[in-house]
Amino acid sequence: MRVTVLTGGTSAERDVALASAVQVVAALRSRGHQVSVVDTARGYIAEADEATLVPSKVGVAPPSTARLEELQRGVLVGSLSQIPAIKGADVLFLALHGGAGEDGTIQSVLEVIGVPYTGSRALGSALAMDRTSRRSSSKRRGCRSPSGSWCRRAARSRPRSHSPSS
Repeated sequence: MRVTVLTGGTSAERDVALASAVQVVAALRSRGHQVSVVDTARGYIAEADEATLVPSKVGVAPPSTARLEELQRGVLVGSLSQIPAIKGADVLFLALHGGAGEDGTIQSVLEVIGVPYTGSRALGSALAMDRTSRRSSSKRRGCRSPSGSWCRRAARSRPRSHSPSS
């Protein structure tokens, strides 16, 4: 089976995703599958480059915001459909953590592209990440859910800018 492992991404959990991918790729290859790796922030990673580009350990600290923003400007959603390892896969194995990899964003793109993937569909992923919606939906269906409350985040000492120049 041709399996493409989607990993990396641009969330603070990037290193966790890459470490997960190392284990998934090894397990799939040991069972005879044809495996490709695609970092949603960098693109296709050739097997010869995997050892240097996909670390097997999780870093002590998350990548800096500047580094994540730089990666996000790399391979964006529109180009995923152009990567042969994605178009030619029998299934995509999602080894993504946090951000667009868990909130339904990548799942939505994959549904539009029309490629099969592992895990929850886009709506389920989005609802799972939105705790208020998930709690309401669970209660409507008769599932018990613990009470929760929201706390406001402390004011930032410096305003966050999303412009490319900062």
